[in-house]
Amino acid sequence: MSQDEGFAYEFLAGCVGGFAQVFIGQPFDIVKVRLQTAAAGSKQSAIGTFLHILRNEGGPLAFWKGSLPPLMGVGAAVSIQFGVNENVKKLLSKYTGSDQFSFSQLFGCGVVAGLANAIVSVPSEHIRILMQTQSTTNPMYKGSIDCIKQIYSQYGLKGLYKGTNATLLREAISFGTYFSVYAWIIQKIAQPGQTREELGIAKVALAGAIAGMILWPLCFPVDVIKTRLQTDSFTKPQYKNAIDCARQIYAAQGLKGFVKGLGPCFVRAGPTNGGTFVAYELTYRWLTKEKENVKFA
Repeated sequence: MSQDEGFAYEFLAGCVGGFAQVFIGQPFDIVKVRLQTAAAGSKQSAIGTFLHILRNEGGPLAFWKGSLPPLMGVGAAVSIQFGVNENVKKLLSKYTGSDQFSFSQLFGCGVVAGLANAIVSVPSEHIRILMQTQSTTNPMYKGSIDCIKQIYSQYGLKGLYKGTNATLLREAISFGTYFSVYAWIIQKIAQPGQTREELGIAKVALAGAIAGMILWPLCFPVDVIKTRLQTDSFTKPQYKNAIDCARQIYAAQGLKGFVKGLGPCFVRAGPTNGGTFVAYELTYRWLTKEKENVKFA
């Protein structure tokens, strides 16, 4: 395998991991977004929201409402996340002469990956959130494509990239944590001399699940602010900026306002991120003809 092939394979495997992430995580995500955007004082619960969507919004398929932009956007974003992270690590390895990294080095590689993927994640998440929160009886947008067309025609790229600053902060925290925790766990559980491709899939899933479950409590307050900003009115905005949004949330709901929706998000983190890393590793091993290394223990 050439160096260029290895570079490209990281991105392609990441794309497949992103598709897996959307299909596994979308039902949890729509519940999270509904809770994050609920009015102050709302008694809305995760289970109540789940049942309401199931009964009143089209049955099970309603949980994949707005899934087109994340399927496209998350596929591209996760491709960037994994591709940039792994290739920055390779560059760092050449510079240091070692493939064993400190936690801070792993965190830095993850931050670079998170910031790089924001170019895709900001607009795709913005459209997904608008589709998930619009009225089912009098919808503003006919579908994801119509949503993109309307926003772009009225507000241009600036409209599609609404909430960029908050997203950049969330991505830096998220993926610095995500990839460093995952890599650190892999380094600890791998046998001496064992490569990443030789690690059992069950261990990959466990490391990915733990990494996902750790990152969300750390970045969730920023994610709440991002969601509020991206669902804020274009014509009569409630928030001036991210700081003003944080102040208003705290004034109305206290610290609880910054963790609304964390429950379903935390529950989905295990299977979603475990599945993401498994899909990524299986695809990478297949592309690099390492099928003999697909072990499950």
